[in-house]
Amino acid sequence: MQQKRRSPLILMALTILIDFTGFGLIIPLLPFWAQHLGANPIGVGAIVTAYALAQFIFTPVLGGLSDRYGRRPVIVISLLIETISFVLTGLAGSLPMLLVARFIGGLGASNIGSAQAVVADVTPAAERAKGMGMIGAAIGMGFVIGPALGGILSPLGPTIPFWTAAGIALINALLVLFLLPETRSLKQPLVDSETGESRSLNRFNILWTGWQRAVQLPLVLRLVGVNLLFTIAFTAMETIFPLFSQQKFGWSSTQNAYLFTYVGFVVVVMQGGLVGRLVKRWNEQKVMFAGLLLLAFGLVMLAFSNYLALVLISVGLLSIGDGAISPTISTLLSFASPAEAQGELLGLAQGIAGLGRIIGPLIAGTVDTYSNPGAPLLIGGLLVLLAAFLVLPVLTRIKRPQDAVLEASRTQ
Repeated sequence: MQQKRRSPLILMALTILIDFTGFGLIIPLLPFWAQHLGANPIGVGAIVTAYALAQFIFTPVLGGLSDRYGRRPVIVISLLIETISFVLTGLAGSLPMLLVARFIGGLGASNIGSAQAVVADVTPAAERAKGMGMIGAAIGMGFVIGPALGGILSPLGPTIPFWTAAGIALINALLVLFLLPETRSLKQPLVDSETGESRSLNRFNILWTGWQRAVQLPLVLRLVGVNLLFTIAFTAMETIFPLFSQQKFGWSSTQNAYLFTYVGFVVVVMQGGLVGRLVKRWNEQKVMFAGLLLLAFGLVMLAFSNYLALVLISVGLLSIGDGAISPTISTLLSFASPAEAQGELLGLAQGIAGLGRIIGPLIAGTVDTYSNPGAPLLIGGLLVLLAAFLVLPVLTRIKRPQDAVLEASRTQ
């Protein structure tokens, strides 16, 4: 009897779940470790930025390498690099060493493009969105499990979570090495069979060519701007909240870890089913706009929260907002983009969001250093409110493809 082949899709989702569990484990704890090494809020922001910068640079590089040499070796090597970065983080005796460790960590974590390529390799076009949804769900669950595990481990010692994350990354590398089959046939051409163009465009080409096209499409340009402002605000909140809660409430890494678990849970519930139902009842435009208002209100409310109940309500509101914005803005971008340029313009939006993840922590750290603890959150809320007003005048002009066809037929 022929042995049933393991599903690469399920194994890849499991790999991503384990990967983001290790990453989520240290997110709420890292600012306190940086403070222990002498970092002020600007230094904390720089550490988060170093990680995001490495991801921004190397995600397309690893994706291109996986096209040339196969998915499995690239993913295994990237997970081993992550293991080294966690070890270096735990061993860091100075702020510069911690910066280097986190930059290396960003390099290792740049395997998400290769993971998505595995999905594309093994799923037909009609099932691809479902496969990508499994990867998104795995990322979300990692952000639920990881911070909770960090909260349990942090009382055992400040470096225990980093060593645990290193062990998780090493186990993950071994699982991929021995269980994940290679999904890319190295006999496949590295160029598009119709256009003859390389399929491994680097990020800077995507940004440049996508930007050239976007400036001719005002709807796309506004949505890209919204994506940038929203990403800056949410990333700033993730970076600065542990310091905010420490300064206002005396919270340690344990309480912050549990709160980030709460954030992850709300976002997963939103993206795992509620957004789809809300879109059916209203539409993508209204859900995204409501999400922007909720995120802005939650950030401003959080900046002035002096009681635990207010913190939980504020964080709940901004998490609901984030869960509503992320999927709907990508959908609206696809509606506003010409069919032949959807991939290019969605790539532009992701590249600009990557810049937001670099800028946001630096803004948050700098503002926190020279102002009061709630100022970065207040500024983030104002940026999201600006994004809402930026997109409001054009929301009714963004049509679903089927609605646009129907409207065109009525006017003929």
